[in-house]
Amino acid sequence: MSDEEPPKGGSIDPPPDAETEITKLAGLSVIDFEKKRVEVAKRLGVRKSILDKEVTKERKRKETRNIIETLPDPELWPNPVDGEVLLDTLAETVARHVVLSDRERDAVALWVLHAHAHDSAEISPILAITSPTPECGKSTLGIVLLGALTPRPLPVSNITTAALFRAVEKWHPTLLIDEADTFLKHSDELRGILNSGHTRAGAFVIRTTGDDYEPQCFTTWAAKVIVAIGKLPPTLASRSIHIELQRMRPGEDVEPLRADRLTHLAPLQQRCWRFALDKAGELAIADPDLPAALRGRSADNWRPLIAIADVAGGAWPERARRAAITLSDKPSEQTAAIMLLDDLYGMFEQSDRLFSDDIVSRLAELEDRPWPEWSKGKPITQRQLAKLLEGFKIRP
Repeated sequence: MSDEEPPKGGSIDPPPDAETEITKLAGLSVIDFEKKRVEVAKRLGVRKSILDKEVTKERKRKETRNIIETLPDPELWPNPVDGEVLLDTLAETVARHVVLSDRERDAVALWVLHAHAHDSAEISPILAITSPTPECGKSTLGIVLLGALTPRPLPVSNITTAALFRAVEKWHPTLLIDEADTFLKHSDELRGILNSGHTRAGAFVIRTTGDDYEPQCFTTWAAKVIVAIGKLPPTLASRSIHIELQRMRPGEDVEPLRADRLTHLAPLQQRCWRFALDKAGELAIADPDLPAALRGRSADNWRPLIAIADVAGGAWPERARRAAITLSDKPSEQTAAIMLLDDLYGMFEQSDRLFSDDIVSRLAELEDRPWPEWSKGKPITQRQLAKLLEGFKIRP
């Protein structure tokens, strides 16, 4: 009789399914698992230490699935929270793990609080985290760190249009969309759904459901982070607070952040939740003064963040406005050129002759305009000045 032939009157048991066995073990209590592990390891033909590792992995996967299925609110911090101290701590935490400019760091801190206070706002700017190349810290910031700090985080690396609005309707999550460059540019409908969530008043889609095709309204109102290599499509970019990361340079260093070791951030998340609930009424009626440099959709994007800064107090009202001026999408050349003509008119009212270097120096002193941090946080140059005036046939 060959080795593969079954014995007479019986049959060979099929080989055990390792995946099924591990799933069963992961659902057992500690005591029951200890009773079964030796027997199962022998049956599967593996060392007990290997089996233990695989069961531990499955338990973590199961825990993650359970959390995502419920997406509970954060625990509530027991005491009232000082907004200025909270924002300081958020900014320091962000800077400890990711290389950012001071303005970007402040913007991220404000946006985290916006995610917690989301239902007190009428506008919800996307936090767009981009880089020109891989390995610049985008996922560390947008998925790992913000996943630990924001309420009801839902990280995804791909999502369909139908799944998007149904997920928002069911869980009211903070959407953390990674790898957006791999799928977002190819779906006009998906971009349209994300765009619709920019304003509370327009954050709805209607679909037919069921056998009777009854129309049903779904909300798209959710805080959203989009992580991508390269630029976002223009309609999304105009609805975003933009953070652009670069690879770390020699001499730059950050504290590593591991997705399985984030419990130290839970108290900070709880403090954010407490602040947002305590200040909900104040934030709902806030109407902050915005810098003159913020216009149109840039002003809309920054209004809820500047409202948070004003309520928090301390140095944050000024810090928020400086960040807004620096990080707002640079005005189109036409808009910027008109703004520049207006500023030059004021200068030439006082003098009929100015050198280019004198003009850029004066422009750099106008704190409520984009010129002090016109390009990558640096003041406008003579060459950039000449380019903006070129369309009017104005030359040195």
